[in-house]
Amino acid sequence: MSATSSSLACLRVALLHALGVTLAPGCTRPPLDDAGTATATATGTSTSTSSTPLNTSTAPGDTTAAPDPTTGSATTATTLVSTATTAADSGTGLVTTTGVEPATTTTGTTTGTSTGDVGGTTGPACVSLMDLGDPLMPADLMEIPGCEDYNASDCYDYMRICVPLPDGLDSCDACAPDCIGPIPELCPDFGFQLACGPFTVDGECCHVIQYSWNCTDGRPFLVEGTARTAAATRRRDWLADAPGPADEFIAVLDPAARAELAALWTADALAEHASVASFARFTLQLLALGATPSLVQDACAAQLDEVVHARLTFALAAAYGGAPVGPGPLALDGALAGPSDLTAIIVAVVREGCVGETLAAAELDLAARTCDDPALAATLRRIAADEQRHAALAWRTVQWALGRGGPALRRAVADALTVRIVAPPPDRLDPAVLRRHGRLPAAERVALAAQCMRSVVIPCARALLDDLAVARPTADLLT
Repeated sequence: MSATSSSLACLRVALLHALGVTLAPGCTRPPLDDAGTATATATGTSTSTSSTPLNTSTAPGDTTAAPDPTTGSATTATTLVSTATTAADSGTGLVTTTGVEPATTTTGTTTGTSTGDVGGTTGPACVSLMDLGDPLMPADLMEIPGCEDYNASDCYDYMRICVPLPDGLDSCDACAPDCIGPIPELCPDFGFQLACGPFTVDGECCHVIQYSWNCTDGRPFLVEGTARTAAATRRRDWLADAPGPADEFIAVLDPAARAELAALWTADALAEHASVASFARFTLQLLALGATPSLVQDACAAQLDEVVHARLTFALAAAYGGAPVGPGPLALDGALAGPSDLTAIIVAVVREGCVGETLAAAELDLAARTCDDPALAATLRRIAADEQRHAALAWRTVQWALGRGGPALRRAVADALTVRIVAPPPDRLDPAVLRRHGRLPAAERVALAAQCMRSVVIPCARALLDDLAVARPTADLLT
């Protein structure tokens, strides 16, 4: 087992342990302790949650796309609950899936239930959602009559799908609220929902479809679908008093490389600073839902963790940039104006916590392993350990909510786990330089995210949803 697979296996076991899932002997402790070591390996989990980490370059069903040689970017779509792995043959349109939960949509696609690992099967020819319509930007919805008030988000993808006016109807209003109807031949790569419509275009009835989830790096402070951060300003009080990279380690860099690394650490620091606000709002949401004291207490502790993370990364930005840096004021207008019902809150927890913070913990751990400076590596390990606890908090919160919600919440959680991994912008530094200084190159971040989804996120989702399937009659799950 590679070091990366071993680390992800331990991360998986630690999160499953937080959910109370019985584990086989082997990796019996969290993968990220104070020393940052992760030498133990997982020998198995319970029957309903077992998963083998896959090598992202050779494993069948790998959904990682190779970086485009002209842009350096890559995109991959992974349905985390309905399919553990999906291998599509572009020539035949066939897909091979290993499924543990139903793929659900709001448009009447076929729903089924399984209660454990299912062997790979070859389905009939199918079409991709991407082939059914025209892509839209979130701002485009403002120009469509009837869609102006829809809360479009940069974290989602959107598409306009049009169908002929059904026979016997005089207008598209007559087939509202859903003129598209079932799409039984749709490949199981996407969970989606109707965003707005119907509206008429060239005599056809059209809807805007919302699908995927593209914000997967840590817990952002989202307001009306947009990640909000403060602006950087020159100040010293946000610099952590902790050992930083050795001066001679940074001094060998040319000025352009130092400036680029300073900018990357500054962006990370501002995101960590914004996460303080995100956890503050999450604490209020837990109180509004009547959550347990342990969840509320851990959410409060996570806020304090994020303050420390921000100070540590602002100190790194200052070390590379040669000048103190900190956050300016963070705008809070509209921060509490979003939906406050159980489903909306838990869907956000799934995406920002169960997915985002799980990926962040894995990425920081790998960055620490490839870093050449001991003090910098120690900082990354410290943040990674906190992110693992935050991810565990998110999974426990979803587990608590599922015990109180009905089948609709279960379906919403399954749909929320449809995530599209989008590569960050192309690197402007040599990959070897990035690794030495605690930064993973873009292509490696994409590959790690895909592997982490398969070997960590999917088993945790199985644990939650399979447990619910046992607790509730199967018939209830299909209503």
